[in-house]
Amino acid sequence: MKLADIGNMATFGSALHKQRNVGNWSYYELVDSEAMERVVFHYGTMMGRIVRRTDGSSWEFVPVSAGWGSVSDQAGMNKIIRNYGWYYSRKGGNAQYVEVK
Repeated sequence: MKLADIGNMATFGSALHKQRNVGNWSYYELVDSEAMERVVFHYGTMMGRIVRRTDGSSWEFVPVSAGWGSVSDQAGMNKIIRNYGWYYSRKGGNAQYVEVK
C-alpha cells in the first residue's frame, strides 16, 4: 500500500477496528450508528479523520492536528487528502490545513 492509498476510501473496511501501518503513518477505521471514519496518524500524532455520515453523504476530511509542521507531515497529508478539497501548508513556517474553495 502507498501513502496516497490511505485517502482512497474505496478500500474502507480493510482496517476496521485494527491499526494498519504505511511506513511512519498509520490508520484505523471505526463504524458506529452515526458515521464511518478512517483516522490517520503520523508518528503517533492524530493528523485527521476521513468521515462519512450514515445518511450516505460523501466522504469528507476533518483536520485534527498539523503535527510538528515537518516536511514529511506536509508531503504525507497532501498525498492523503488531495481529493477532499484541502491541502496542508507550511507557508511562512505556520503549518495549517487550508480548505480549497
